[in-house]
Amino acid sequence: MTWTLLLVLTVVTVASRVLPMALLPTPRGRAAEILEALPAPLFASLAALPLVGDGDAPALPVLLAAIGALLGATRRSLALTLACGIAGFVVGEVLVG
Repeated sequence: MTWTLLLVLTVVTVASRVLPMALLPTPRGRAAEILEALPAPLFASLAALPLVGDGDAPALPVLLAAIGALLGATRRSLALTLACGIAGFVVGEVLVG
């Protein structure tokens, strides 16, 4: 994964989260409960494919990025989750490097 691709994915992810919050009314009732539960399974599905997609063990940067993002996800902040994932990836690249 290149840094340009990582930056584009970050911008798309943040924009897709921020724009609806800024432009749409706050959901209420059952819709709010469903949306509140979405981040954990969504993150799990996004993280699972790079970790086990081709059947081989993941590279160290990918593994550390997933661990960092998982730790950041405990605060339920998308920006923090992305920052922790990027930090984990950078640490992995330095260690492999």
